[in-house]
Amino acid sequence: MESSDQYNFSIFSPRNLHGRKNRNVILTMLAIWAVAVFGFQVLLRVIEKPVPEKALIDFQANWPYVTGDEDGKADYQVILKSLLLVKGKITVSDADKLLLSDAISNVTFMLLPDSLKQPVAEIVREIETSKGTLTGLDGQEFLEMRSRIQQTKVLLVTMTEPYTGLDRSGLEASILAPSLKAEYPPLLTDASFNRLPEVMELYLIHNRSVLTDTKFLGFPFHYFYTAVLLLILFVILCIVYNILIEWRLKKEGIVE
Repeated sequence: MESSDQYNFSIFSPRNLHGRKNRNVILTMLAIWAVAVFGFQVLLRVIEKPVPEKALIDFQANWPYVTGDEDGKADYQVILKSLLLVKGKITVSDADKLLLSDAISNVTFMLLPDSLKQPVAEIVREIETSKGTLTGLDGQEFLEMRSRIQQTKVLLVTMTEPYTGLDRSGLEASILAPSLKAEYPPLLTDASFNRLPEVMELYLIHNRSVLTDTKFLGFPFHYFYTAVLLLILFVILCIVYNILIEWRLKKEGIVE
């Protein structure tokens, strides 16, 4: 009479040679998968090094002139571009966005001639006021107000372009208009800006290595490895497991 549990399988306490072989194959597959997944992440950690973006290098080269730590003239257009590149990142916290907006406003108005500062400030206030009314509008009124705000932003960028050096069609110019504030600390040496170099480093220094810089089929290798190669490896391991188990069943004469 057949035992009711002769086909039962437990990975923790196999009951026969076939069960032990099956368990060993499964554990081997899991070990390969774990090494492929976690070993790669460990390797990334071991060989990666912090690398600053060019925007941070430019900012750090000019900031000592702003604070008076070194004698010389700061290139405020370069500083402005660096600030805008950070402000445009989606990972920036709300508190850091406020700090960056203050700095961007300060540098922008510093670059403008006295004759243009008041007109630009009035346009900035108009944009701020118009944004405040958007929440109370709907339908066609909302669309018209949003279009008016966009037109005002274009005018603002056009007026400041000769002094900021920002191409109106460029990425930095699209970030400038919504970042400007009518009220901001008047000096970059203000205590509220003491945290600015730290904020710039936070968003402009990234850990990189040969695994992140190497391109493979148009993708950074670390992205291709985790998104594609690990998926292919998983499928291959499943196929190999089935082939090995079928081979062992035939070798041992076991009929399922």
